[in-house]
Amino acid sequence: MEIRCIYILPIFVFISISCASLLPPERRVYPKNPVKLPDGMDIHDWMETKKKQFPDRLRNYSPYANSYKMMFYRKQFTKFGSYISCGAYVRQTGKNAVELIEMVSNVNYADYSISQIPKGGELGPMNEKERTEILLPCIEEFLTPPQTKE
Repeated sequence: MEIRCIYILPIFVFISISCASLLPPERRVYPKNPVKLPDGMDIHDWMETKKKQFPDRLRNYSPYANSYKMMFYRKQFTKFGSYISCGAYVRQTGKNAVELIEMVSNVNYADYSISQIPKGGELGPMNEKERTEILLPCIEEFLTPPQTKE
C-alpha cells in the first residue's frame, strides 16, 4: 500500500498544478482602458516611441492594421534573480486612444539583454494577487511616458 502512495502522490501533484489556469479574460484587461495617446499620435507612432523609449526591453509586432502584440521586460529583477515580463494585445479604439487586453505576465528565467526568446517561466496571472503584484505594475511601467530632456 505504501509503495502505491509513493507513485500516486507525484501524479496527484502534477494534475493539481497543471489544472491551474489564467484569470478569465475580463480580469486580464487593463483597468484604466482606454489609454489616451499623446496629441498627434496614432498607435503606430506611439509604439515606435515606446520602442525608442525601451529599445532593449520591448518586443512587438503588428498582426493587424491598428493593433500590436507586445512583450515588455521590466527593468527590475525578482528577488530570485529572474525577470518579470508582461504581454498584451494593444489595439487602437479611437483616434486618440488604445486599449490593452489579453494581458499576461511571465516570471521569466531569460536575460532579455542577451536573448529575445524567453527561456520559460511562470505564466500568469493565476489569481488576483499575481494580477495586482506582478501584471499591473509591469503594464504601468510600460505605460510610463518617456522622460523629456530639459
